[in-house]
Amino acid sequence: MKLNLAHPKTITIIATALLGVLLAVSAAFLFIQKSEVANKGSYIVQGASKPTLVSAIESVGGEVVHKYTVIQAISALLTDDQVTQVNHSHPMIRLFADEKVKLSSMDVVNTSDFSVQSLNDDIKNMSNRRDTYVATLTGANKMHHAGITGKGVGVAIIDSGVRKFKEIKFRSNGGKRHIERINVSNESSSLDGNGHGTHVTSLIANSSYAFDKNGNRLESFNGIAPDVDLISVKAFDSKGHASYTEVLKGIDYVVTNREKHNIKVLNLSLGARPQSFYWQDPINQALMVAWNEGITVIASAGNKGSEAMSIGVPGNNPYVITVGASSDNYTPYDPSDDFVTSFSSAGPTVEGFIKPELVAPGGHVQGLMSRKSKIYQAHPSIADGGKYFVLSGTSQATAITSGVAALMLQHDPSLTPDDVKCRLLSSAVAGATNSGLSYSVFQQGAGFINAPRAVNSMETGCGNVGLDIEQDLYGDVHHVGPARYDAETKQYFILGNPGFEWNGLYAKAHLWPDAHLWPDAHLWPDAHLWPDAHLWPDAHLWPDAHLWPDAHLWPDAHLWPDAHLWPDAHLWPDAAIWKQAHLWPDNNVFVTNPQTLSTVTFVNGWVEQQ
Repeated sequence: MKLNLAHPKTITIIATALLGVLLAVSAAFLFIQKSEVANKGSYIVQGASKPTLVSAIESVGGEVVHKYTVIQAISALLTDDQVTQVNHSHPMIRLFADEKVKLSSMDVVNTSDFSVQSLNDDIKNMSNRRDTYVATLTGANKMHHAGITGKGVGVAIIDSGVRKFKEIKFRSNGGKRHIERINVSNESSSLDGNGHGTHVTSLIANSSYAFDKNGNRLESFNGIAPDVDLISVKAFDSKGHASYTEVLKGIDYVVTNREKHNIKVLNLSLGARPQSFYWQDPINQALMVAWNEGITVIASAGNKGSEAMSIGVPGNNPYVITVGASSDNYTPYDPSDDFVTSFSSAGPTVEGFIKPELVAPGGHVQGLMSRKSKIYQAHPSIADGGKYFVLSGTSQATAITSGVAALMLQHDPSLTPDDVKCRLLSSAVAGATNSGLSYSVFQQGAGFINAPRAVNSMETGCGNVGLDIEQDLYGDVHHVGPARYDAETKQYFILGNPGFEWNGLYAKAHLWPDAHLWPDAHLWPDAHLWPDAHLWPDAHLWPDAHLWPDAHLWPDAHLWPDAHLWPDAHLWPDAAIWKQAHLWPDNNVFVTNPQTLSTVTFVNGWVEQQ
C-alpha cells in the first residue's frame, strides 16, 4: 500500500514519528550530558598561576567553576580520565579533592556527656528573660560592666547564615547593628535554613540583657560581645552541607573585604577530614593569608571524640586558634565539677602540634534559633518552644572564643592576630588537681578561656613564635610541633617535657576538683624543641592504613611528583626553623636555642582519623 504524502493524515503521522525520534534523541543527549556531569568530580586545582591552571583544565575538556582570589587556585569539574591527563601533562599542578565540610555542632541528646532528664530540666527553666550563662562562665560579664562589648569590631562568621532576630539586629543600646549578609552557598536565600549559623552568631552577638532566676536584670548580656558588627557569610545550605569550594569562596570574600567591614575576627565553627599536611590544604592556605592580613581566625577542634589525633581542618592549622569544648555540668556557679566533653576532638596533629590550644563552654549551650530551621524541626524536644535552642559542640566553644577576641580588640585595637593568640593562651586557666593536670594538654591545651585576664593581659610578641607564615605560604620552609609518640609505652609526649605523657584515650575527670586553679606553675618547663629525633618513632601507629587513602592528590602515589623539593629525602632542608620558640608563649614556658631539622623525617604509617 502506498501512502499519499499529500494527505493530511499522512503528514500528521510522519510529523508525529519525527517528533518522537527528536524527543528520543534529545532524551538520549540529555542522559549522556547528565551521565557526564554525574561522572565528574569536583577538585581544587593549585599551581603557579591561575591562567596556567585554567589552560590546563580547559585543554583536557574540564570545566572551570571558580577562580579564587586569596590563593593561586581554581575549582573545576573533571572526569577520572581528565584527572589522569592533567596529572600526566602537568605534574606540578596539584589536584585537591573538593571534600565535604561539616558544621561542628552536635545534638546533646546523642552524647553521653548529658542526660536527657538534665536537659529537659534545663529547658523548663528557659524563658525569653534568661541567663544563657556564657558571659558568666567566661567572665565576659565583668567586661560588660566595664563597657567592653565588642563595639567597632567586625566579626565574620562563615556558616549557614543568620535569621533576623531583634537580639541580633540591634545593639545593646537599641541602635541598629551593622550586618552584612553574603551568600556563597548553593541556595538562593541568604537566610539561615539550618539553624546552626544563627545559634553560633547569637553566642557572639546576642544583645539581650541577662536575667537571674528571680527575674532581676543583670548588668550583662546573653552574648559575649553584644555590640560587634557582623559579616554573615552563608556557605552551608539548609541541610548543613558545604564543600571546600563554598568555604573558600567565603574566605575569599572575608579577606577581600576586610578593610571595608573592619573585619578583625573570623569564626569557623566547621571542620573537614584532613587530606594532606596543613600547608597543602587550600582552606588552611587561605586562612594563613587571612591571618597574615590581620584577621584573627578562631576554629573548632571538631566533635570526633576526645581521642588522640582527631583534630580536623582547619583546626590543624598551627597559626589559628583552635578551641575545644568544656561543660559546666549544669552548675554554672560551681567550677569544681566542670569537665572537658568527650566529643571534643584532641591532638596532637599529624605534624606534631598541640591542639586544641584552649577550651571554652560547649556543652548544652543556649542560643537563638528559628522554629523554621531544620535543626529545630528535627529536634523539637530540646527547644523551649520559643526563640532558644540547646546545642553542644566545639562550634559553640569557638563562637564564645570569637566573642572574647572581639572584646580584646575593642580594648586594644592595635593587637595583631599573634597578640590575640598570645594573650588568650597565656591568660587561660589550666584544669588541674593537687597532683597535676586534670586533662592532657592534648585535650585542654593551655586551659579554660578567661575573658578578663585576656582583655587585661599585657603580654606581647609571644604568639606563634618561631613560625614563619611568609615562608609557609610562599617558600619551602614548613613547621612541625613538639609532640611525639612512644611506640613502646604507647603514649604521646612532648619532647623534653616528662610528666605530660598521654595514652590518647578519654577519661572522665573534672577540671578543677580541688578549686586550685593552677597556682605558681608553668604548663611546660624549659626544654629544647628539637633534639635529634624523628617526629614519630619508626612504628605504625595505625595498621593497614594510609594517611590519605583513595585520593588524586598527586600522581604516582608521591607526595610531590617528579621533583626533589628537599635534599637527602628529608621533609625539611638543613635550616633553622625554630628560633627562640615558645610552645605556649607564657612566662618563659618553652625557651629554646636555635635547632636544625636536618635529621627530622616523617615515617610511614600515619592515617587520617575517620
